Amino acid sequence: MDSNGADSQVDGRTRLLSSAAAEFSRRGFAGASIATIARGAGVGKSTVFHHFESKEALYLAVIREAAAEFGQTLNTVLSTTEDPGRCIAEFQRRHLAHLQRNAEVARLVLRELQEPFDERCETLVRDVLSPNFQRLVGYLKEAAEAGLIRSNLDPAVVALTLLGANVLYFQSREALAVLPGHDLADNPDGFARAVSDVVFRGLVQRGEQ
Repeated sequence: MDSNGADSQVDGRTRLLSSAAAEFSRRGFAGASIATIARGAGVGKSTVFHHFESKEALYLAVIREAAAEFGQTLNTVLSTTEDPGRCIAEFQRRHLAHLQRNAEVARLVLRELQEPFDERCETLVRDVLSPNFQRLVGYLKEAAEAGLIRSNLDPAVVALTLLGANVLYFQSREALAVLPGHDLADNPDGFARAVSDVVFRGLVQRGEQ
């Protein structure tokens, strides 16, 4: 295959992933139509199955693509040679930006996690979402072992607190825009910094600890 053909293959796959993200996000896995996905990508149904062996494979590929992108971000942000407060704040900011940049995929994942747990959801959590979560947990463990953060906290709980705050912000941003007396919706970076500060430093004044 010449370089133009290879480029066309990559471009077709990219368009399929984008179209699939939109369709799965709108209708969920069961309601999504391969024909609609193909039309949105400007290809025939046969082309879908040339790139992906099944609807489920396409679905997982959509989420895996976004997860892999964020995995690369984790490798540049989380380091026990850097100040942990800065690392956590930067993680929080970059994760929230990732959710907003990949809004359709993020909504798809959240929709799936709210459905009754089944084999497909188990595959999603174990094979696609777990590596990035474990990378964050691993960083927190390493930081605790290095004496950079408290060692008597469950790193999985800390990780879920950070992720959960961003997910709530992502899901509720429109509602936050009409919350009287606050400008949270207009300042995602400020929100991310504030959450990381609460998690890293806590609520108690130093003299009270």
